[in-house]
Amino acid sequence: MRIAILLVLIVISVTTETHLTAIKQLREKTRITPFSDYFYGMLELHQSSKLGEVVSIVQSMLDKLIAASGANEAEHSAQQANYEQQITKLENTLETTESELSSVNQQINDLTTDLSSLTQSLSFQGQQLLLLSNQITQLSDNHQQEVRAAEEKLNNNSRYLAAVKEVLRFLTDTLLGNVSLIERERAIEVAKKSLGDKHPISIMIQMTSQYDDNTIRRVITKLEGIAENVQDRLDAINTSSTNSEQQYQTLRSQFETTYSNLDKDKQFNQRQATAKDNDLASAKRRQSELQELIQTSKELLDQTRIAQDNENTSYTSKRSHISEEISIVQSALDLLSQLPAQ
Repeated sequence: MRIAILLVLIVISVTTETHLTAIKQLREKTRITPFSDYFYGMLELHQSSKLGEVVSIVQSMLDKLIAASGANEAEHSAQQANYEQQITKLENTLETTESELSSVNQQINDLTTDLSSLTQSLSFQGQQLLLLSNQITQLSDNHQQEVRAAEEKLNNNSRYLAAVKEVLRFLTDTLLGNVSLIERERAIEVAKKSLGDKHPISIMIQMTSQYDDNTIRRVITKLEGIAENVQDRLDAINTSSTNSEQQYQTLRSQFETTYSNLDKDKQFNQRQATAKDNDLASAKRRQSELQELIQTSKELLDQTRIAQDNENTSYTSKRSHISEEISIVQSALDLLSQLPAQ
């Protein structure tokens, strides 16, 4: 604009002393600025143009300044609208992100609590499984000891019963049978050689062989009672072993069922813990992303507001300059309109 004024004023001047006096008075009433000093100086220096031409050019200057003022207002409004749009978008993004971060923080707290509870449950279940495993092992060991003890009793009583029956057979067949004395003596010797002189049966046979038939029959009766008692003990041992085996299998089955169910629960909790641990890792990654996004959004929001403030400052300064220039040109135009035509 100032270059345009210079070009115009080079060919424009006010030719009368009255004109110069009026310009001087207007200069004294106007605040001195580089533009006003330049503008009035040009009017004073050039004095060859007609008044009508001067008025026309100055009016053109005024129109251009007014148009520039309008363009400045329009540009300012557009920029302010753009800044407001950016600020609103950033504020919405920030609000949404902070809301999501709050949810993620709560999710992290919940997952941490759940994992702590699951960890305690897994530890307790592990201890229970170990205890059950030890109990099953101990139950099996005890049962094996009972089985061995029962087998030992069964074998001892079976041998005892076999020995008693052998004595009974010998007494019945050899001592009371229709055999000669020589055959009886021979049978006793065979038994002693077969069993040994110190074997209880050998000793029993040798002692019994010295008795008469009635005494031998009483001995046989007592031995038969002993055999029945031994057989009863064998039956009792077998019955007890059967019952003990059934109780053992039932109890072991109960322990193993409890162990299996608890192990399934532990495996389920382990899968839950693994899933929640993965969710926690994902949530923490998302938390970090959101925190970074919030920080970036705040920085962009601050930068946008600063840019808006700077644009406001620039607009205000530019508007002030244009208004001042309009005032100067308008004053000159008013002055020119008051001068007499040439």
